[in-house]
Amino acid sequence: MTATLLTAGPSPATVTVISATVGAVVSLLVAIGTQVVLSVRDSNARRYSRRRAALTDAQDAALAMRGRLGEYGMLSRANLGRSTPELAAAERHYVDARALLEVTLSRVDDQRVVAATLAWREAAEVSFISSAEVSAGTEQDRWQRLNTAIGSALQSRDGVAR
Repeated sequence: MTATLLTAGPSPATVTVISATVGAVVSLLVAIGTQVVLSVRDSNARRYSRRRAALTDAQDAALAMRGRLGEYGMLSRANLGRSTPELAAAERHYVDARALLEVTLSRVDDQRVVAATLAWREAAEVSFISSAEVSAGTEQDRWQRLNTAIGSALQSRDGVAR
């Protein structure tokens, strides 16, 4: 009688338990895999969001600095060495805008954007403020390169200029 039980195969209850166990394990593996994929996707989305915000903040800070440079340079040339309250206020606004640009650049991961911004800032400070000759065309060219680099980084999948 023992030989008959061994050759008869698993009982329907055993098959049901095994099938349920295999189904549960497969479901658990699918759930874990899905969670990992979603976690990686969310992490990438957060990283891209931070990069995008840093790029747009840097662009806004550069635009603000450009405006402050224009005001300060105009007043500086108009007063030619005389100190006035308007000139002092314009200088403070320019210094604040420069500091804001530096802070926002510290958050930018893309070194091409940082380099383009620094190159523009150098030309803009000379063009707007200094008596040294840097043509408005040079400042405009570097301004365009800065915006092109930021635009390229914003359009990329990972927030880095190509």
